[in-house]
Amino acid sequence: MRLLAVDDDPVVLDLLTVVFGQDDMPDITCAQSADQALTMLEESDTRFDCLILDIEMPGMNGIKLCRKIRTMPDYRETPILMLTSVRDRIKIESAFAAGANDYVTKPFDVKEITTRIRVAKRMSETTESAPRLDPLLPAVDAEKGNHAFGIGCPVRLNHHEQLILPFSLGNYLSQLSRQALDQCCVFAVRIEEIEALYNNCTSQEYAIALGEIVDAIVEVVDHPNLLLAYEGKGMILAISQGVEPPEWPEIEDRTHALLDSGSAVYTDGTPMDLRVSIGNPIPPYTNRNQRVKKTFDRAIDRAMMRSRSNAALRSKMSGKSPAGVF
Repeated sequence: MRLLAVDDDPVVLDLLTVVFGQDDMPDITCAQSADQALTMLEESDTRFDCLILDIEMPGMNGIKLCRKIRTMPDYRETPILMLTSVRDRIKIESAFAAGANDYVTKPFDVKEITTRIRVAKRMSETTESAPRLDPLLPAVDAEKGNHAFGIGCPVRLNHHEQLILPFSLGNYLSQLSRQALDQCCVFAVRIEEIEALYNNCTSQEYAIALGEIVDAIVEVVDHPNLLLAYEGKGMILAISQGVEPPEWPEIEDRTHALLDSGSAVYTDGTPMDLRVSIGNPIPPYTNRNQRVKKTFDRAIDRAMMRSRSNAALRSKMSGKSPAGVF
């Protein structure tokens, strides 16, 4: 594995060189500034397999460097791990929004940083097939329901920095301190009738629908450090910290109000009529080893319960038997 480490502290770079060399990853290149790193990335004949960026650097910091790297075609999917000397949630969340996949706090544990690099590389390989869609591209004439990705695939959207990959969101949650967990809430959003949306949309229309829903959630929650991930099958996971979100179910009502007044339409001008069910927020599990799976599973269960409740209410109002929600 070919690594690039960027840190203005030569002691840290020397330590990383020794640590990775002892763990059978001796191919590590070091840069002491963002400008030097960008030059290496642009001029190297061989791509780096993983990048390690210090958040706090003079000049261009690691967050800005990460965002710039993600604009380079060869490094849009490369695992990026951030180093930080303080548990500054705002900076860490900003790093994830800029495209980071994980982070390690200094002083770091030798075994932990090598393990997280290997995990990031392995997980990035499994998510490389996740499509990156652009809802702002001009509409094209394409076959509806004919997508290069399955309905269960995670999806990334250009121009939506707060929407990150599911495994990156899990990495963020797994490393939150106990104090941060006390100020954190997790919730899930189920996009209703996702199968019909998937089958009746072109890929561009699908991107527009997802983008409209993400924009509505971000506006209603109104928290700059909100992070989300679309894990497929109509399910969005979200983590918010530090600020009380709107009351439930008010958040769902306000989201629908924005969707109803939005601009999500099919190419023929027909409104998409997007609906969502938003589960009640939950606190994360404190046990780090089981935190991510148990927390996300519980949040998804809440969203599914809300979806079934909404379906029953709609059927009662229409006088019909409720359709199953699975």
